[in-house]
Amino acid sequence: MPMLLKAVLAGAAIGASQVLILVFWPHDVDNEFTGVAVMMFAPFPLAFLLSWAARMPRWPIVGLSTPFVMLVFAMVMGAGMQWLPDSPVSLAIPAVIGFPFTAWLCAPGNRMARIAAAGTVLLALCAAPLVSKAIQAAEVIGDMKSSGIPLVAPAIPNYRLDSVDPTWLPEMIGFTYHPTDDHGSGRWVEVYVRPGGAASPEAACADPMPDWSWKTVTPCRQIAPGVWTTRLENGYTPVYARHGEALVQVGGYDAITEDFLLSVLPTFRPITAVEIAAAS
Repeated sequence: MPMLLKAVLAGAAIGASQVLILVFWPHDVDNEFTGVAVMMFAPFPLAFLLSWAARMPRWPIVGLSTPFVMLVFAMVMGAGMQWLPDSPVSLAIPAVIGFPFTAWLCAPGNRMARIAAAGTVLLALCAAPLVSKAIQAAEVIGDMKSSGIPLVAPAIPNYRLDSVDPTWLPEMIGFTYHPTDDHGSGRWVEVYVRPGGAASPEAACADPMPDWSWKTVTPCRQIAPGVWTTRLENGYTPVYARHGEALVQVGGYDAITEDFLLSVLPTFRPITAVEIAAAS
């Protein structure tokens, strides 16, 4: 049997073992970490044993190197994870590719071709984070443009936009701001933007979103023309208002006052999808 075919079968065996561990290991709190650890370390003895059994050229090097090469391929694949099938079987791909690649690198033959191939994989590993970020940014931009959510966000003095949460698309988009001098003060501000037709500020106040199952401890009340607020049992205070065609929500915890939240509302401005994607 050709060497590469044996290597593919050996890689498939390693990948299958990881899938089986993932699927059949007990999924409870006490065993979750153990199952992941077993799945991560299983390739080390298996690769060494299968390299010997399949009589790979320089089998000790192949056996010892394969798990690390698999890790490299897994990290490279992470950049395009959204194109992989949403199935545990995807977990086997690094092994199916990694074992034959390692065996080929260690086999006798044209060294320059093997050095070039290894260099290409290492370059792909270095580029993977940039590629992944670009892909994610493009996805966020596309989701934002198709959601119908008005692209507005506040420019809060002495605060910086730290992150964007696209989890709630297409219903709304979330922003998190921290003080530029923040040292764990708890003064961060959360902002959510929804289409204006989603609800009135009064109705949004009566049915807070996101729904974290925290009960309100004060009735909704109007604190300024068109601006409504309440307070949740976890100490969170949101205010709701209109900004053009958007329904906006600005909130914070105990360290954030209603007056401060009111002062944020006039700072809303247009923001581009590119800016949002960069912050996400």
